[in-house]
Amino acid sequence: MDRARKNAPQGSLIVFVQPFGLRDSSGGGRILRALLEKAPVPFLSICTSVRPPAPPPFGQEVHVPPRPFFRRLEATRFARYLHWVAEWRRAVFEQALERVILEAGATAIHAIPHGADFWYAYQIAERHGLPYVLNVHDDLRYNLAGHPKLHFLMERLSYVWQRATARIVISEAMGEAYSQWFGRLPYEVITDGLPDALPEGPRPHPENRAVVYFMGALHLSYHANFRVLAKALDQLQARRPGWQIALVTRGSRLPAYPRRVQTQELPYAPEAEVARDLDRVDLLYLPLPFGEQYAPFTRYSLSTKLVTYLGSGLPILYHGPADAAVARLLSRYEAAVQVHSLEAARLEQAIEQALQERARLVEGALRLARERFLLSDQRERFWQLLLSVERVWA
Repeated sequence: MDRARKNAPQGSLIVFVQPFGLRDSSGGGRILRALLEKAPVPFLSICTSVRPPAPPPFGQEVHVPPRPFFRRLEATRFARYLHWVAEWRRAVFEQALERVILEAGATAIHAIPHGADFWYAYQIAERHGLPYVLNVHDDLRYNLAGHPKLHFLMERLSYVWQRATARIVISEAMGEAYSQWFGRLPYEVITDGLPDALPEGPRPHPENRAVVYFMGALHLSYHANFRVLAKALDQLQARRPGWQIALVTRGSRLPAYPRRVQTQELPYAPEAEVARDLDRVDLLYLPLPFGEQYAPFTRYSLSTKLVTYLGSGLPILYHGPADAAVARLLSRYEAAVQVHSLEAARLEQAIEQALQERARLVEGALRLARERFLLSDQRERFWQLLLSVERVWA
């Protein structure tokens, strides 16, 4: 970061455009916080969500919504039709976005394609001769499934991929897929990161205890996984009556509860609180949904909770499809026990296996964390890319 700050062009101001704020609890919010904290140059975050964002933890952020926020209506069946309101006032939104970018004195634009705003931001960059960095976290086919303009926006994404000044992806799987679909062009793999001071090995583990932990949003698509997990924990408790077995979630309510096993549902909390959770649990549960309808997400994206899990010093239990980007990466480093089916008996066995093999699994996870997910490395590559784009363009 010091080198990036030293090489920053004078008068730089990079504008970040995305449909979530810096304090957002999503994976995208977490990645942006990690990369923008202690930024070597001034920046402006533009949140284009409908709902007003919470105040940012640092830096400057403004809200430019594509349409009004209709409060109670947003949670009803009529919400599916509200995109037509955004389409009706598209020109107003584009003008507002352009005005904010130009008045800020932007010298480059960075956009995350979670909606249509990446395309509007690209057009602004093209009109005013600004460098544009495309940063893909999730495939649009997953984010905008069922959206009437999905086909058009996928065409625009292909166009922008080919013409962006630089490209960032969340995983190698994403970069390779987009290279095959849209054209092979250079890209950088950048995501969330961990502090350099990682554990040397596994945390101490009390005998006859299995406290399973899950952090983050428990999407509807994960419900099948958790119903199987509840059954597996009950079966394990019946087979191991002398064990202390529990299930703890941070930031989500469970869709199904074990009958024999204690559960605890903790509210969403910052990363520091999550780090304290890890002192009292034994196994980290990492689910991904099964089914072809979820393939655009599982095959190309990496969950940010994976990064936290890798640096925890605790064994990981992955429960999801074998062809997921996460599964392939964990297999390469032997960093988790994996279950690729919705079979409670197999999941029950895997919980015990992960506890028994925790030394080997944690060694693989920490090796993966050090080689691929140190925050200092992620920030260095991110800012070198952004600032080199500015220098070349200038």
